[in-house]
Amino acid sequence: MYEIPFEKIKRFVEGTGARRVLVEAPPGLMRYAEEVCRELEVECFASAMPVFGSCLVYEFFPADAVIHLGHNPYPWWRPEKPTLFVEAFSHAEPDLEGIEEELKGKKVVLGAAVQHLKLIGKIKEYLRGKGFEVLTFKSRGLEEGQVLGCDYRNLRRGYDDYLIVAGGRFHALGAALYLQRDVLALDPYTSRRERLDPKRHLMKRMWLAQRAAEAREVALVDGHEGQSREPLLRALKAEAERAGKRVSVYKTLILTKDYLLNLPEEVVVVLSCPRLPLDDFGDVEEKVVLSPGEFRASLRGLKLYAFPF
Repeated sequence: MYEIPFEKIKRFVEGTGARRVLVEAPPGLMRYAEEVCRELEVECFASAMPVFGSCLVYEFFPADAVIHLGHNPYPWWRPEKPTLFVEAFSHAEPDLEGIEEELKGKKVVLGAAVQHLKLIGKIKEYLRGKGFEVLTFKSRGLEEGQVLGCDYRNLRRGYDDYLIVAGGRFHALGAALYLQRDVLALDPYTSRRERLDPKRHLMKRMWLAQRAAEAREVALVDGHEGQSREPLLRALKAEAERAGKRVSVYKTLILTKDYLLNLPEEVVVVLSCPRLPLDDFGDVEEKVVLSPGEFRASLRGLKLYAFPF
């Protein structure tokens, strides 16, 4: 189902001279991590740590080099240890018949998760044959048309519609919140199409931001490696303190709900992974949990709401 370039991986390992290799993979690619280890002629082990993106490469493990499956390099950080990012392009081929009837207008911006970037050409050709103008954009650190769960710069505003190609609703929901408008999601594994309107989510997120505006104590939770955002941390801390808030700073590798609920502050701003407030802690009622962009709006005014940063 996925392309794993074993020969490229072998050449990388040989080129680094590594004698011990770590393979990282998200849950859906774990069986490929074991296959990679079996193909290599050096000591190799697979990580059982959660892999959410290329923002985290567990460099503290005792390995000379890292093979990271399922992502391309993170736009805002690079690991120090020799690391090969393997996109693991998907072989999924969605049925596009009739999708043109679900799009609004004729100018459509196309975005895809990294595993499905090879579908962009096929989708463009199909929709252009139906009379659509299909656009993809490229931003620093991203491939043309690529969307990350925390980076939607390739989705330029002001077009008739947006088609997001990714498994499930994760990328499409983030795109809808980023654009503050509805998008059409296409799941290439099932060919399912779904129109996602973020209004309900936006109402809840803005309500939480308003609650944060009234709070006096705030926790800023920063992360590790590519999830360590020191300039953003300093800026948010300074702005919150100017607004009269008492700010505590926490550092974490993995943030769990149990740990979050035991923080003494009423408001928790997650800098490490801005998707956690929405996807993992969206049902938390005991605290206000915000992304950096949402917290900034609580300080400056809800008209400046932004997701995720």
